[in-house]
Amino acid sequence: MSTLDRLVGGAAFAAAMFIFIYFTTWTFVTPFLDENSSLQKYFLPHEFAIYLPATLLIAGISVIIAFFIKATSQSKNKQKAK
Repeated sequence: MSTLDRLVGGAAFAAAMFIFIYFTTWTFVTPFLDENSSLQKYFLPHEFAIYLPATLLIAGISVIIAFFIKATSQSKNKQKAK
């Protein structure tokens, strides 16, 4: 395993852990804090806790479907060429 692979993997893991901790704190801790708490300024409004993951899910599924459609159309074009 190369050093670059380890570096990229470590960065991806660190980013995933940050996102997990941030989202968990945002959804499970901040609703119980006072609105004037200094911690509240680091988080978006609670409505976005639903909007952001839903948007990312729809975007991810759309990319997967687009890739599948492109791959199957290329496969059909190759079969027609034979």
